[in-house]
Amino acid sequence: MIRTSHWIAPIGLLAAASGIAFAASTGMQEHEVQKMVASCAVCHGSKGEGIEARSAPRLAGLDAAYLGSQLNHFAAGARGTQPGDPFGPQMHVIAQSLGPEERKRAAAFYSKRSASAPHATIAKSAAQARGVQAYDGCAACHGADGMGNADIGAPRLAGQADWYILASLKAYRAGGRGYDPADMAGQQMKQAATALADEDLAPVSAYASALGSK
Repeated sequence: MIRTSHWIAPIGLLAAASGIAFAASTGMQEHEVQKMVASCAVCHGSKGEGIEARSAPRLAGLDAAYLGSQLNHFAAGARGTQPGDPFGPQMHVIAQSLGPEERKRAAAFYSKRSASAPHATIAKSAAQARGVQAYDGCAACHGADGMGNADIGAPRLAGQADWYILASLKAYRAGGRGYDPADMAGQQMKQAATALADEDLAPVSAYASALGSK
């Protein structure tokens, strides 16, 4: 079960946002930017590995263009403003506090981080075969290796936490993500998530996450 953590550490997140904005405006070097975004570690971890207790996903190693687009969607309200996404409002506020260049810098920073694969939270079972089969429909966009496709806005799933992939699928199905026409990739994911059988959600999440350990 995903732990509930509404509006955790908003002061630290806002401090991180201000730090990124300052770094961008002063032309700081990457190691200096890293110091300025240290408050992001409160939710996303010291390496951007993500923290389940904060309901914060892994950011490390994700494509910069994808991260930037998500920050832009959060800022514009195309993500994080609808029921069905209980944790999105935190990032909506943070993204709104950043300008376009600051969001771009933050995305570039995390795209260069690296982190080990997370521990599995979804137990392997006889349903594992369901995950393999269900992922066939995901591979067209996210790749057979789960590494994603930046050209079509499909993020890396390999190495992303299984609980977060599952939470995202549920958010798409509940209308909390992919609700805005400006988020074309999100709308495609909403359709894909809705097409999955209920019993496939956990297995496909576990399978996609585990691709990062292969």
